[in-house]
Amino acid sequence: MDDQLLLIICGAGALGLIAFFVVQVMSQRGDGKLRDRLKGKGEFAATAATQAKTPRAGLKELAQRLGQLAAEPFMPKTREKQSGLRADLARAGVYSTSAVRAMTGGKVIGLGAGLGFGYLVGSAMGYPLLGVTILGLGGYMSPKIWMKMRIKSNQRALTNGLADALDLMVVCIEAGLTVDSAMQRVGQELTMAHPALSRELSIAHMETRVGLSRAESLKNLGQRTGNVALQSLASMLIQADRFGTSVAQALRVHCETLRLNRQMAAEENAAKASVKMTFPLVLFIFPATFIILAGPTILNLMNSELFK
Repeated sequence: MDDQLLLIICGAGALGLIAFFVVQVMSQRGDGKLRDRLKGKGEFAATAATQAKTPRAGLKELAQRLGQLAAEPFMPKTREKQSGLRADLARAGVYSTSAVRAMTGGKVIGLGAGLGFGYLVGSAMGYPLLGVTILGLGGYMSPKIWMKMRIKSNQRALTNGLADALDLMVVCIEAGLTVDSAMQRVGQELTMAHPALSRELSIAHMETRVGLSRAESLKNLGQRTGNVALQSLASMLIQADRFGTSVAQALRVHCETLRLNRQMAAEENAAKASVKMTFPLVLFIFPATFIILAGPTILNLMNSELFK
């Protein structure tokens, strides 16, 4: 088959899929009125909210719906796979109910876009199969790579903000507040400085308000985030509550331990810097230096009588 005919067929198929998804999205707009009515919003409020939407928000909502529609045939069927994906999203700090569908739809859309773009790039370079393979695999793996990066950044944010949160909890507890009230207060105060940790503390406090015990909410905090520092904090608070020891003193000791660990980690990274700089020095800086220093000498030697 001719390459141009195959390209026309692929483009027509892609346009047909996009048109189908847009029609499906436009047909589902009527569900918003019923949802607003169930939430208690009036017709005036719903109209004002619709008018207040920016074009950027509308494009974002359209992309989310397209991702959810694309993910519908490829959603994980077993409960174990869905729970594993939800656990990874929770460690990344994403708690949206449509996050699983968005991730699956992102893989499907990334795969399709990678295949199409890879075919165009590969055809221009003369290797269409190689372009389709590399860019298709990259498009399919891009949501997973993004989630791993998000997990890493979220874990770093939780660890960096925990020492400051424990200082505030010590102040609150010594002022007479309970552990639950101190968690609520600290979560409110850290909204601007450490939003990820503030959200997790607020979720733990809400779990205690709906009926869970403090030990269960703290265990859920450690398991949900997957953060080692929060897991050790939960174990420490549970042990202090069980044996009746001073919670403020335990928090102060734990805070000092966290700061010591951060200092040791910073010193370790500083010690690794010299080793990490070796490879760029050898591969990039040293060759350029040798060319600049020895280049004129070699050129003069090549033009000398010795090589004529």
